[in-house]
Amino acid sequence: MNLTTRQIETEIKIRRISAAMGLDPAWALAVAMVESSLGEKQKSPTGCRGVFQMSAIAMKDLLQEMEKQDDDLIDIACGLAFLHLLLKRHKTMEAATAKFCDPNDRDFYVSRVVNYMEVFK
Repeated sequence: MNLTTRQIETEIKIRRISAAMGLDPAWALAVAMVESSLGEKQKSPTGCRGVFQMSAIAMKDLLQEMEKQDDDLIDIACGLAFLHLLLKRHKTMEAATAKFCDPNDRDFYVSRVVNYMEVFK
């Protein structure tokens, strides 16, 4: 199978993330190939988007599952996806962090995150 550079980049992302989540990368890649041919910007006529053609219904299901708080992996994956989105929107980790927390907590929250970043480096 001949893949474009973009498809290869997507394949690498899927392999890394699926392995980190304990999922079979071959399975994840096969689903992504069937859904979108590894196309990150794909949009279906029904409104499904991205490599895995996620629908609003699928996203709602994820959120409902998070409310149960019995699957740490879903919580972590969704939290990381949200941090990624905030960083993309706000360009710096400090600005993204300020948007991640409750507006009333911004005065201390960002500095606490910065301090912990030093601990984890």
